[in-house]
Amino acid sequence: MMSRDAVRVLLLTHSYAPETSPPQRRWDSFVRIMRRSGWDVTVVTPRTARPGLRTEPWSNGHRGSHGEKIRTYFSLGKPQTIAGKVIKHAVDGAAMLPRALFQPRPNVVIATVPALPTLFIGFAIAKFFRRPLIIEMRDAWPDLISESRILRWRWLTALAHIAVRAVQRRAALVVTVTDGFAKVLERDGVAAVQTIHNGISTRNFEPLQPRPKAPTPKLHVLYLGNLGESQGLESVIKASTLACDHVELRIVGRGTATERLRRYAESIGAGVRFEPAVRGNALRAHYQWADTCVVSLRDDWKSFEHTVPSKIYELLSLGCHITGIVKGEAAQIIANASAGNIVDHDPQHIAELWKQLASDRHLVEVGTAGRDWVFEKASLEKLGEKYVQLINEVPGVRKNW
Repeated sequence: MMSRDAVRVLLLTHSYAPETSPPQRRWDSFVRIMRRSGWDVTVVTPRTARPGLRTEPWSNGHRGSHGEKIRTYFSLGKPQTIAGKVIKHAVDGAAMLPRALFQPRPNVVIATVPALPTLFIGFAIAKFFRRPLIIEMRDAWPDLISESRILRWRWLTALAHIAVRAVQRRAALVVTVTDGFAKVLERDGVAAVQTIHNGISTRNFEPLQPRPKAPTPKLHVLYLGNLGESQGLESVIKASTLACDHVELRIVGRGTATERLRRYAESIGAGVRFEPAVRGNALRAHYQWADTCVVSLRDDWKSFEHTVPSKIYELLSLGCHITGIVKGEAAQIIANASAGNIVDHDPQHIAELWKQLASDRHLVEVGTAGRDWVFEKASLEKLGEKYVQLINEVPGVRKNW
């Protein structure tokens, strides 16, 4: 029986367990903290039909590992093109609306984006239940709409920009994952903004095994993550050809740019090893292999100056040296944690850095400073407690039934 003082949360998210993704890991930790606080949590999320995963389009759903109620609905498979991604998010949003409407009336509705339709579904659901809306902006929407040119027509881009900002201004609270984007929202008239940074779960942390003392003939360079338009990985591939006598590059993952990057590597004769996305022990084996790990965001999208890839926190916790091809807040975090080197997107500059690291392997020994920084400032358990406190302070959450 739920306490009269407990909060009933309706969480709308495009990714949740057993899926594996940065937002899934974030909300797994946060929901655990909410349940530990005695709160009732219902999660509405899409589920791709494949072996081992259940979909319950009209049933009462099932319980998650923390006792939360999970309500799923059928979703399309993961697309490999930008157009497919837009279509999938639109279809998921349309299916999410009726699924969320038939849940018990919550105290608060939380809609977590980057799946942009979730923002509008959350707004509609909050209006229907007459409850406060919290929007979590993991990416710099609506700025990314114009920068990425995902919408073909300028008038549609302008309309989407106005619509997104209007919903953000009407939310009871907008949560960002970076301080820079919070300032952008405040400048544009969004009054209620708070920052809950990205991080990692420190609950079941397992460090990497100590690396062998004898260095390999070539510097092992690893990129592990999404292969999309945001990363600008052409610079990394080109740099590997300029430093081919000194480095071995491995790219692990998948995304909308996978085939284009393969074709580009082949066209310039880059000896890049592409491997599919992995998890668990196979993922850790890649990290164990690497001398340095690449984190990259393209430098021609201004919003990326206040974007911090969640991969940074994972690499910091594991004590990996980072080749940071990033700017703004992301670069500052790497520098503050003494966890690697920052370089721009010029392939020549990247190649020169790798040659330097290859010639002096002591430069990739970052010690435990990054791990200590993460445990102090980016533990999802600590951030979850802050989130619970913020929700408690939102006007209307404690409103009588």
